[in-house]
Amino acid sequence: MIEAYHWQEQVFPWSHYRELASTNHTAWQLLEKGHSSPLIVTADQQTAGKGQWGRQWASAAGGLYLSLLLTPQMKVEQPSHLTIASVFGVTELLNCYQIPVQIKWLNDIFLERKKLGGVLTETRIHNQQLKAVVIGIGINWSNPVPERGIALKDYLNENKITANLNLSPSLKRELMVSYLPVQLTDLTDLKYIILAGLLWGYQCYSQAGLREILPQYEARLLS
Repeated sequence: MIEAYHWQEQVFPWSHYRELASTNHTAWQLLEKGHSSPLIVTADQQTAGKGQWGRQWASAAGGLYLSLLLTPQMKVEQPSHLTIASVFGVTELLNCYQIPVQIKWLNDIFLERKKLGGVLTETRIHNQQLKAVVIGIGINWSNPVPERGIALKDYLNENKITANLNLSPSLKRELMVSYLPVQLTDLTDLKYIILAGLLWGYQCYSQAGLREILPQYEARLLS
């Protein structure tokens, strides 16, 4: 199924699948087949999802599994900067929905000291130029989770939280609110929130570099 996502006058083709080995892998395949960038890939479940250091990421139905492919043609000092920018954007937006997520260095998103999700960034670099990047993210929504994990839907229900959007004045100036659901109620809402977070984090990094992002990122690090 192919849809489209609109972000600040850009149109992102969006391919959704019932099952994939990996959304990151499929995003690279689509690029190699000549599909234009940027593009989005999502799946109901993955059979070979990966986390940092090649660890397996359990990807049963009910979770969010998403990859964003960009071809920015920009210099990048360290590929890890893109991961930091992505985690920064996602955690900032989730906190705007009264979800007090934190970060476990470098790429993991935690809630109540349990793992909620994580980011896996893959890049293609030539002569210090970033030619293409796939930013993959998995977030537990209603899927089964391990003992040290947490599912966001369960957290909202158990704590009777109404996850309404509450943006600061500065964020309202930077983000177009029409791209965001007014309340997080289901997996579709979560997809739009996560996409906006990834793109906003990338935008912040590409415009101002890591210096604007790092203080807020570090403020959310688990102690």
